Amino acid sequence: MITVHREYCLSGEKGLHAHVEVFPTGQLDVDIIELHEHHSTEFDKIKYEHTGPDIVVTGVEGTTSWQVVLKERDARELSHLIADANEEYEILMRDLG
Repeated sequence: MITVHREYCLSGEKGLHAHVEVFPTGQLDVDIIELHEHHSTEFDKIKYEHTGPDIVVTGVEGTTSWQVVLKERDARELSHLIADANEEYEILMRDLG
């Protein structure tokens, strides 16, 4: 199980980039580099919402929600990375059990 790292340009926000880490244990971390913001959430607390050519990715951290706007292709890649991490984790848990 390997943590996957990606860099995405935030849509609609000139010059802002998100460093994303997908942890196989079910956690997503997002750092908005230029704003020095860090967000974290569990996979089951992520929502995707289409807004024209972009997708708003929303996560819940404690009692606070946060969101980033990604191009559709980037959001789809992120969704696939999360699904792959979920599958890897489930396989590991079955093998251990």
